[in-house]
Amino acid sequence: MDMMELLRGAQSILGQHSGEVNVGNLAGSVMGMLSKDNGGIGGLVDQFQNKGLGDVAKSWISTGNNLPVSAEQLTQVFGEQKLGAMANEAGIDLAKFMPLLTAALPMIVDKLTPDGEVNDKSNSMLEQGMGLLSMFMKRS
Repeated sequence: MDMMELLRGAQSILGQHSGEVNVGNLAGSVMGMLSKDNGGIGGLVDQFQNKGLGDVAKSWISTGNNLPVSAEQLTQVFGEQKLGAMANEAGIDLAKFMPLLTAALPMIVDKLTPDGEVNDKSNSMLEQGMGLLSMFMKRS
């Protein structure tokens, strides 16, 4: 698993909405959820665990099938205010943002944890992704 494969996966999910969404801003919102400032991937799992949804997030990390996540579950974990701020940052309304996030978040976490665990490789890939995203956003 490399960074290009991660970006291709994100592009396939987001590409169908490219006319409606600033893909760079949307990716920035999702990657921001996973940043070290927010506890990284482990912090995300903890947030899901605290809301009784740990097995959902853990399925994205495992090498098995990813469990789906609903807009309602994401609202339960993050709160409508935070999700609204992320949608605003991405330049779209919350109703359009939520289906994208329910598709993108499991895929991104899955791709960042190809060995079925959160480790230095996962964190390195996340940092690379944030760096690439930063470069992309400076050009646009």
